[in-house]
Amino acid sequence: MSFLLGTSFGLILFLLAAGLSLTMGLMRILNLAHGALYMVGAYAGLKIAGYTHNYMIGILAGAVCAGLVGLLMETAFLRRLFKQDENQCLLTLGMVYILTNLVQWICGTYPLSGVVPAIFSGSVAIGTINFPVYRFFLIGFGLLMAFILWLFQEKTKIGATVRAGMDNREVTGALGINLKVIFTGIFTLGALVAGFCGVMGAPLTGVNLGTGMSALLYAMIVVTIGGYGSIQGALLGGIIIGLVNAFGTAYFPQSASYIIYGALILMLLFRPSGLLGRKLYVQTATENLEKTSAPRQKGGVKFALIQRMAGVKPTWQMRLYNLIPYLAMILLLAIVPPFLPTYFQGMVTEILIFALFAVSLDIVMGYAGLISFGHAAFFGVGGYAVGILTVHLNISSFWIVAPLAIVIAALLSTIIMYVSLRVGGVYFMLITMAFGELLAVVATKWGSITGGTSGLNGIHRPDLGIPGFTWTSTSFYYMVLIIFIICFFILYRIANSSFGRSLVGIRENEERMRSLGFNTWLTKYVALILAGTFAGIAGILFAYFYRTMAPSFLATDTSALAMLMVIIGGSGTLFGPCLGAAAVILIKQFTVINIPDRWPLILGTIFVIFVMLIRSGLYPYLNGFWNAVRFQKVKIPNTADSVEN
Repeated sequence: MSFLLGTSFGLILFLLAAGLSLTMGLMRILNLAHGALYMVGAYAGLKIAGYTHNYMIGILAGAVCAGLVGLLMETAFLRRLFKQDENQCLLTLGMVYILTNLVQWICGTYPLSGVVPAIFSGSVAIGTINFPVYRFFLIGFGLLMAFILWLFQEKTKIGATVRAGMDNREVTGALGINLKVIFTGIFTLGALVAGFCGVMGAPLTGVNLGTGMSALLYAMIVVTIGGYGSIQGALLGGIIIGLVNAFGTAYFPQSASYIIYGALILMLLFRPSGLLGRKLYVQTATENLEKTSAPRQKGGVKFALIQRMAGVKPTWQMRLYNLIPYLAMILLLAIVPPFLPTYFQGMVTEILIFALFAVSLDIVMGYAGLISFGHAAFFGVGGYAVGILTVHLNISSFWIVAPLAIVIAALLSTIIMYVSLRVGGVYFMLITMAFGELLAVVATKWGSITGGTSGLNGIHRPDLGIPGFTWTSTSFYYMVLIIFIICFFILYRIANSSFGRSLVGIRENEERMRSLGFNTWLTKYVALILAGTFAGIAGILFAYFYRTMAPSFLATDTSALAMLMVIIGGSGTLFGPCLGAAAVILIKQFTVINIPDRWPLILGTIFVIFVMLIRSGLYPYLNGFWNAVRFQKVKIPNTADSVEN
C-alpha cells in the first residue's frame, strides 16, 4: 500500500518538477516562483471548476492561468536579466510574494480542497484496504505524461534544440538559433505544466497560501536528486521522494521530513548534477561580480581617482569627512530615541537588530560574493538558544546566556558552512536553503523544547547583574545600540583589513587569487563563520526584544527579508544594509498599520523594483552626493605643479 501511495504522490511531484528541471537545465536559473505558479494554477482551476461544475475545464483553466503568468514573467522581467543568474533568482523570489498576495486578494485566505471527478471517486479493495481509484489514475497519467515529455525532449527537433542549448547555449546562439524564443517557450511550458499539476495534485497536497513555498521545496528536492534538464531524472527523483515520504510517514512519522532534506543535502554534496542530470554550468564569483555584489560607487571612485592623480595623501580633514556620516548617525541614535513614544522607540530598536542581521549577510553577499538563502538559520538559532536557556534551564544571567548563544551560533555556522562550501553557485544557494528549512522543520517538530508551531514564548529580558536595575524600553534600546555599534565597528574593521581586501579579491577573481598563493576556500570559510556568528548575535537581541521565537525565523522568508535589506541599501558597503533595514522596517510598519493584508505584495514589489531598476542600491547615490560635497570642501593641488615637483 505504501508503495502505491508513494508512487502516485511521486508522479505528481514529477509533473511539478519537470518544468523546473527544464528551466534550470536550459536557462540556468533557480526559478523560486515555480511553486507559486503551481498554487496559481490550483486556485484558478479549482475556482473555475467549482463555477462550471466541469473538472476538465478547471484543469485547462488552471494550466492556462499559470502559463500566462509564466509568459508574462519571462518576457517582461526575466528576459531583461539575461545571464544574470542571481538577479533572476532574486526577482523570482519577489514574484513569490506578489503572486501569493494576489491569490489571497482574489480568492481569500481559506484553503481549498481538491476536486476528484466522479468517475475516479471510487476505490479498489487491495487485501483489507480500499485504495482510491484516483491514485491509480494519477499513476497512469503521470507515466503517460513522462513518456510524452520524453518524446518531446529526445525525439523532436525542438527537443534537440533545447538539449543543444543546455549543453552549450553560447554555441547554439552562434549557430543562429533564437534562444530568446526557446527560453520563453520552455519557461511557459514549465509554468503551464505546474498549473496543470496544481489542479490534479490538489486532492493529495491540499491548496492554501503556503502551498507555493512547500511545492517549490518539493520540486527542488526532486530536481536535485533526479538531475537538471532531464525528464527521466525528474521522473526518477519524483518516485524516490514519493516512496521515501510514504514509507517514512508509515514507519518513521517523526523523521520523514528530516529524511527528505537529508537526501537533498547528501545529493548536493556528493553528486550535485543529480542521478541522471546534465552537468549544470555554475557561474564563478568573478562572473557574478557585476550582477550581485559590486555596486558602482558613484562619486567615491571619481574622488579617489582625483586624489591619486593629484598625488594627494589622506589628511585628517579627509578622514574626518569620512567619519562625519557615521558620527552623525551615532549622535542621532543616541539623542533622539529616548524622546520618542514607546512605539517608535521599539521601531528604532527593531531597525538596529535587523541592521546588524543585514550587515552580517552583506559579508556573505557583498564581500564573499555568495548568495545564501539560509542565513536566517544562524539568526534563529541564536534566538532559540536564548529561549531554551532562559525558559527551560532558568538561566537569567546575560553574561552566561549571551556568550553560550554566540558560541552555539558560531559552532552551527562552522558546521553548516563547512558542508555548504563544498559546492558553489546555484548549489550553494540550494544547500543553504535546505539547511535553513531543515532547522525550521526541527523547530516545528521538536515541540517539547521549541514550542512547535506556537513558538517558544516567555523569554524574559536579561539579568545584567546590576542591583536594583529594572528594564525599560529606553534602557533596552541603549543596550541594543551599544551592541550594534560594537559589532558594526568590528565588521567594518574586518571588511577594511587585509583579510577583507583578500575576500573582495576572491569575489572578483578567485582563480587569480588562488594563483597568487591565497587559500581562497579558507578565506571564504572564515568570512562565512564570522557572518553566521554576528547573525546569531542579532538573533539573541531579537529574542530578548520580542520575547518569543517561532520556526519561521529560521526559514527562507526571514533570509529573504535580510536579503532585501542588503539589496535596497547596496551590497558590499556595510552601511547600505543599515539603510535598507531602516527602509524595510519603516515600510513594513506603515503597511501593517494601514493595509496589513498587502504587506507581501509590497515586499515583492520592492524586490522587483530594486532588482530591475536600482541594482546597486541606495548607498552609492548617497555616497556620491557626500563625496561631491567633500570634493568641494577639500582643496586639491594642481596636477601640473605636482608633476613638476
